[in-house]
Amino acid sequence: MLKRIEPLDTSDISKGVTDAAKDSMKQTISSMFGLLPSDQFAVTVRVCKSSLHNLLSSSIITGYTLWNAEYRLSLMRNFDISPDSLTGLDRSKPLDVADDEETLVGIDSNMEDWDSTRPRLLADLPPEALKYIQQLQSELSNLKDELNARKQENMQMEHGRGNRNNLLEYLRSLDSNMVTELSKPSTSEVEEIIHELVGNILQRFFKDDASSTFFEDSSVADLEKLANAGNEFYDTVGTSRDYLAKLLFWCMLLGHRLRSLENRLQLSCVVGLL
Repeated sequence: MLKRIEPLDTSDISKGVTDAAKDSMKQTISSMFGLLPSDQFAVTVRVCKSSLHNLLSSSIITGYTLWNAEYRLSLMRNFDISPDSLTGLDRSKPLDVADDEETLVGIDSNMEDWDSTRPRLLADLPPEALKYIQQLQSELSNLKDELNARKQENMQMEHGRGNRNNLLEYLRSLDSNMVTELSKPSTSEVEEIIHELVGNILQRFFKDDASSTFFEDSSVADLEKLANAGNEFYDTVGTSRDYLAKLLFWCMLLGHRLRSLENRLQLSCVVGLL
């Protein structure tokens, strides 16, 4: 199905893609090509076949990774998993400290009652019990400090929420091993599919006949001139920055769609629908 999708046609592969994922893709591309306004600057990009192959593969993998990261982040939120219990910290979701605060208030009230009767009770307790009480008091103090730290963190996150992408922030918070795990195709079959998709794209834009062009709207897409320019530009084509950005965005959507289809297939196998 993916092989039949025309390049730059996002009508099907964009379905089900969240705004956060799309925004992450666009921010990633903007960081690569810059933000010069297209109506004032005509930016041309020249690429060779091998470099374009790597760039297209990387873009598909980026979309694949964003699906995995968003899915993992969604599971964390649905099951209310504490970020600190995971290897990669999720700083994209403010921690709800209201319940913790009410609990600590109740504990403080009990501790006040304890303080008023402590001298009389301590005299009858063995040393082991006294040591355990001291340990509990120390843990309570640590919980108070953690609660205050969480309050401060939530305030900072709310202050900066307006101009931050939660999905990208989450990926940046993970260590390199976790990012590698999220970006790695689950099977060799998926790797082969990605390889075939990139090959099909390149086949459309690098043809044997000298009259072919790279992109339909390319600003510098004369293969014949480039081929005759010497070894420096052999097997090299040029295109506008905006057109290449559209192609990379399409590839990211393609990778996102690929992972979504793969997940649906896995779920179908699990529930025995096949």
